[in-house]
Amino acid sequence: MRLRMEVQGQSFRDQRRDHQKPDSSLKNSFRAPLFCPFALSECLQHKDEGIMKKMIAACIAALFLPTAALSQTCGTRDLIAELSSDDRARLDAYVAPHPYPVGNLWRAEKDGSTVIVAGTLHVPDPRMSPIVEKIVPHLAAADLLILEATSQDEAELANLAAEKPEFFFITEGPTLIDLLGEEDWAKAEARLGALGMPGFLGAKFQPWYMNLTLAIPPCALSLMQTGERGLDRQLEALAMDDNVPLAALDDSETVLRLFADEPIEDQLDGLRLTLNTQDDGDANTSTLINAYFDGRTREGWEFARIAIDQAGIENGQELFEEVNQSLLIGRNQDWEPKIAELVAGKDVVLAVGAAHLSGETGVLRALERAGYVLEAF
Repeated sequence: MRLRMEVQGQSFRDQRRDHQKPDSSLKNSFRAPLFCPFALSECLQHKDEGIMKKMIAACIAALFLPTAALSQTCGTRDLIAELSSDDRARLDAYVAPHPYPVGNLWRAEKDGSTVIVAGTLHVPDPRMSPIVEKIVPHLAAADLLILEATSQDEAELANLAAEKPEFFFITEGPTLIDLLGEEDWAKAEARLGALGMPGFLGAKFQPWYMNLTLAIPPCALSLMQTGERGLDRQLEALAMDDNVPLAALDDSETVLRLFADEPIEDQLDGLRLTLNTQDDGDANTSTLINAYFDGRTREGWEFARIAIDQAGIENGQELFEEVNQSLLIGRNQDWEPKIAELVAGKDVVLAVGAAHLSGETGVLRALERAGYVLEAF
């Protein structure tokens, strides 16, 4: 039986829904899915509502994917290892100012309270097994598992998407064929073809939704319907088996609405950025997988700056900063008081996307500010 986190007689989720107001700083949260290569691409090909909901749930999961990675099926190429000496030096300079740039597993302690922090991938990889095994004893004894979003949150959003398709699809007015223009639409159509999807279907996607769809590397498409689980979902299932309560940091419905309500021109800007920076999605994915399993998570995040420059994107660094501020920094700042409240006096496992760990506003620094002493786990 699943347990809910209760705070003063009211569920923590209900308190968030009652009191959280849409934050305009999140309006551009997901402009560039250079950081989100896991999403939905075939939902319009299925008439069965159950299948559609399941597949839309895959896209919902992408909303909580700041760390881009998929399975080993995407190959072993590492674009970071191929950088010139000048670009390597630039990348090192981008990484250097950030606290805790290396490491995905940490232990934080304060006055008898222990928090095991796990930086996650949200999708399957067989190399996760030793990480899960290391966390399991602590999870079984924990008072609480904290996630970005639970599977129930995602299921609720999948239902919302089925009920209100206008969030995901253009239901009136010009399609992406007209909105993007001939040159950019040709790129989008070619990318859809690589995913086995006809262009006339993708033309009806909202720009932000197309953005996520095109972030799927062809190597990963088969994983989307396998039922395999990433680290966060594996931990959630184990917690539920042991009756460990769950808490979610994100109000996922609010995130979706902000995402879908973003001005159309901003959505199109983000889509064009994706069209011009992800020609080799498999290589981007394998690069970020390598960074994750080497513990070089901040390096994997900052590599996006280099990739944008290499693609010659006009205003690319400005777009990156907007994404960095809202997707990473803004959410971290929103999470900090929630985390402090949830972990106080408890033994907790905190599992969030690995990119959220490092940095001055990152989860690890937030725990330090709450009085915890940290060590690598």
